[in-house]
Amino acid sequence: MIEVKTFDAEGNSAQPIEVAEDLFGGEVKARLLREALLMYENNQREGNASVLRRGEVAGSTRKLWRQKHTGRARVGDARSPIRRGGGSVFGPKPRDYRYSMPKKAVRGALDAALLAKMKDSEVVVVECLVDGEPKTKTVASYLKTIGIPQGTTCLYVTPELDTLFYKSARNIDGMVVMPLSQINAYAVVRPAKVVFSRKAFEKLLEERR
Repeated sequence: MIEVKTFDAEGNSAQPIEVAEDLFGGEVKARLLREALLMYENNQREGNASVLRRGEVAGSTRKLWRQKHTGRARVGDARSPIRRGGGSVFGPKPRDYRYSMPKKAVRGALDAALLAKMKDSEVVVVECLVDGEPKTKTVASYLKTIGIPQGTTCLYVTPELDTLFYKSARNIDGMVVMPLSQINAYAVVRPAKVVFSRKAFEKLLEERR
């Protein structure tokens, strides 16, 4: 069993939540997690790099001098890759680096990421931080109280899309707000801390049972 720290609305420590490792695969599957992270990073690549190849650079296609009896090495045209200003060989062209993994593998990688974070005590559960109107100062102060000072990379997970909390946290340096349905292995591994609202964490456990 893993104990996940919890905090009340004032930032005081509350009764920790015990989580069975079996709910998240029982062990951290490092190889699966690595494959998922590589997939997410590749899917973010724009693939815009481009070079001019032999048929695309400016220049005549005329043979520079005759093949034999000149005492010089034989050559082709000015666009040859071995000449200055010639085309590139096997250079990059715009391409799509995206690929996908099976849904079961993606889910397993997310479980591995969450389990690793919980084992390292980098997951905390808190009560609702904002009620009424957006208050960035309130959220920043609360995070500092529970040991997450401003500048620390942090993922805050809400049970569903929460526009009010998003407006309260979007100006905090290093803070990312994401609904539970959109979190993935890359989003969980990248920040130093993962903060769940109590409702979001309970919903996560319910989905795993």
